[in-house]
Amino acid sequence: MIILVFGLPGTGKTYFAKHFAEKLGAVHLNTDIVREKLQFKGHYDEKTKQQVYNELFKQAQMEFKNEADVIVDGTFHVSRRREQLEKLTNEENKNIYYIEIKADENKARKRLKKSRKHSEAGVDVYETIKNEFEPLNNNCLELWSDREDIEEMMKKAEQYIYG
Repeated sequence: MIILVFGLPGTGKTYFAKHFAEKLGAVHLNTDIVREKLQFKGHYDEKTKQQVYNELFKQAQMEFKNEADVIVDGTFHVSRRREQLEKLTNEENKNIYYIEIKADENKARKRLKKSRKHSEAGVDVYETIKNEFEPLNNNCLELWSDREDIEEMMKKAEQYIYG
């Protein structure tokens, strides 16, 4: 299976995805880490973004071949990127689950003012992505990182996935 953890910058996507992957024994793939490995930090033009996503999808596909479950973590704020991931999961005959991580805007902005290990996103990026964000039309679990602790979030995610 693949679990897409997506949402605006500063909402706690990576924190959740990393912990949830550990709990499930899944592989965690993150757009910021892929960007670093490709040496694309600071480059956010459309061509570079697509290269990052292509590499992320390639890594997910390799993990599928190893029969691993995968948690993919990134903003995925435009539907075409989610559609690419859906196409891949269909080709690989895998189930896909969507988890959108949300947080109060003031809380997210406060988080974005702090340095984070892999992410370069600041308030300006938050605003851009917020304005470009295309809602998901599929069945999706919404989790609020500023209202629930990580254990509650993971419990809800497990219920969503396993019933």
